[in-house]
Amino acid sequence: MKSALDTVTAWLARGVIAFLYVPIVVVVVLSFNDSDITYKWAGFTTRWYGELARDTELLDALRVSAEVALLSATLATGCGLLAAMGMARLRPRWRAVFSGGLFLPLVIPEIVLGVALLSVFGSLHAGLGLTTLVLGHLVVTLPYAALIILGAHGALDPALEEAATDLGCNAWQAFCRVTLPLLRQALLAAWLLCFTISFGNIVMSTFTNGVGTTTLPLRVYSLLKVGLTPEINALGTLLVLFTFLIILGVGLRQMRRVLLGGDRAPQ
Repeated sequence: MKSALDTVTAWLARGVIAFLYVPIVVVVVLSFNDSDITYKWAGFTTRWYGELARDTELLDALRVSAEVALLSATLATGCGLLAAMGMARLRPRWRAVFSGGLFLPLVIPEIVLGVALLSVFGSLHAGLGLTTLVLGHLVVTLPYAALIILGAHGALDPALEEAATDLGCNAWQAFCRVTLPLLRQALLAAWLLCFTISFGNIVMSTFTNGVGTTTLPLRVYSLLKVGLTPEINALGTLLVLFTFLIILGVGLRQMRRVLLGGDRAPQ
């Protein structure tokens, strides 16, 4: 029989799931709302998707966010990989010092980092734009990428690279044929996490964006002054659908790999 603790735990789990997913369901439902007010239902319609397709400012903000997230996630993943490989070759004392500096942005308030970067760009007389925006997001996302890749790289057996070199590979060939394939899942996870963090970032974007580089979160925040319409819900629904397709694709690929591996195991 189930104990009272098991019952309470089960209901708490259901409450957490509802807390996470009910707002998403509400956004999807209200994207078909015929009312100009976001929270008041007035009938079913799809006109807000047409309004979204004609809203050039919102689409431009979406494009900027996608470009910045793509660039910053790629740079953060690459730099995180280099940092992990470099730290593996350091002595423990220097490794602790380097990792402390690398993960320092995780404990510093992001508004402090934004003000600091803005001061640096101002002292260098650098105009704010796409480059400063990407650099700002890189500061925020790099520690997360390094943390994931460092853990995966630390779990690798150093004897694998040594065996590859004994079999005739140089350092570059050992990296491409041994280390990189083993870190592929960690690199993908780090890239996706950095992309998500960068795409939804608003604090750093406030300090490092310039004219013509307004991101989607900043654009949505500015719409609060005039009132949000279900057009934002339509955009959110499309983003949710896009995310679901990515998760579904990754999940199906992972399931296919597991099943194929299971098929080969008995042979």
